This record gives sequence, structure tokens and C-alpha cells, in this order.
Amino acid sequence: MAGGGMSRVPPRKKTAGAVATVKVSPGMTAAELSEQVERLSAGAVFLGGFGDAGVVLAFGPADGSVSDRDLLAAVVGSLAPEDFATGRGR
Repeated sequence: MAGGGMSRVPPRKKTAGAVATVKVSPGMTAAELSEQVERLSAGAVFLGGFGDAGVVLAFGPADGSVSDRDLLAAVVGSLAPEDFATGRGR
């Protein structure tokens, strides 16, 4: 996951808020991670983490209104082709 990033997926009709993602990857600095976390809404709660060496952390509203579908759409939407690169060229 090159450089990390933040992605927002707007809610579907059945949700009451957006899912925000924070990408964490080897070599990322604490300052880069902090910058992403600071952009989260104050009421966002940790919903789950996905990945292994590169990780996507998902945050959303505390009311439990985020569907599994919206959660996974946000995680997949935060990924870029370089996130799937094999060991070559990294």
C-alpha cells in the first residue's frame, strides 16, 4: 500500500453515515498516519482492520448503522493497483 491514503464512501440508503478508511503500510511515518487519523470525524469508531503487511483500518458511525456491504465497499474502494503488486518492483 504505497503511501497510505484516505477514502470515503457515501452511505447507501440503509446507512446513517460514511465509512472512512485509513491505509497503513510498511515505511509509513507516524506523521503520515497521524495526518490521516486527524481527518476522521470526531465521532468515528473503529469498525475493523483488513490486510496483512499493508492494512486498511475502517471507521464509521458509532450507531452500528454501517452495513457489511458498505464496509467492504469502502475497504475495496481504498485500494489501488499497486496494493496488489507482488514482491517485484516494490
